[in-house]
Amino acid sequence: MRKYFAFLTFGLVFFIVSCNDNQVLERKEKETYIISKRDSIQNLSFKLEHTYYASANFILVDTNKVFFYKDYSSFAQCAPTIDNRPIFIDLHPRDIIQLPTSSIGEFIELNFSREEMFNSIAIASYTDTIKSPVLEKMFSTFAKKRLPKFLVRRTTLEEEIVIYHKTHNLAYLPYDVEWDTTRINFESKEDIKNILKKSQEKFNK
Repeated sequence: MRKYFAFLTFGLVFFIVSCNDNQVLERKEKETYIISKRDSIQNLSFKLEHTYYASANFILVDTNKVFFYKDYSSFAQCAPTIDNRPIFIDLHPRDIIQLPTSSIGEFIELNFSREEMFNSIAIASYTDTIKSPVLEKMFSTFAKKRLPKFLVRRTTLEEEIVIYHKTHNLAYLPYDVEWDTTRINFESKEDIKNILKKSQEKFNK
C-alpha cells in the first residue's frame, strides 16, 4: 500500500511538473513569431499590391517599444511594380509616435474598425523572429475586432533610419543619408529622384 501511495504521489508530481513545462513551452511559442512561419494576409478579401507599407504601420523595436505611423502613399500607386524594393515614402521622425505597450490593445480598439475599407495594417520587425509579448496582444485584439487586413514584415531601410534619428534626437534630412539603393526605390517621382541625386553627390565627393 505504501509503495502504491508513493508511486501515485510521484506520478502526480510528475504530471504537475509536465503540465507546468508544457505551459511554459506554450507561452514561449505564443511570444515567438517567425515572419515566414505564418502568412498573415492569406485570408484577405483583396490582394495587397504593395507588401511593405500599409495605411497603418506598427514597428516593434524590441520587447517594450512599439512605434506607429500612418501612410497612404502606397495607395497612390496605380499598379504594382516588378521592383521588389520598398518605395521611398518621405517618412520623418515627426510622423512617428511611440505607443505605450501596456495599452496597445486599447489603441487598436479605438482606432481601427472592420468597416473601414482602406484601413490595412502592417507590423514591422527588425528581425525575422519576433519575441515580444505585445505582438500576441496585438493578434488577440485583431481577432477580437475581426480585423483580417494585416501583414507582418521586416522593417524597411527608411523606417530603420528614421527611427534611429528619432530615438537619438538627431536632425533628419533625407539627402544627408547615404542610402543603400539595393534596399530602397527612389524612382517613383521626380522630386524623390532628386533626393537620391543630392545624397549621392554628397557622399561621392
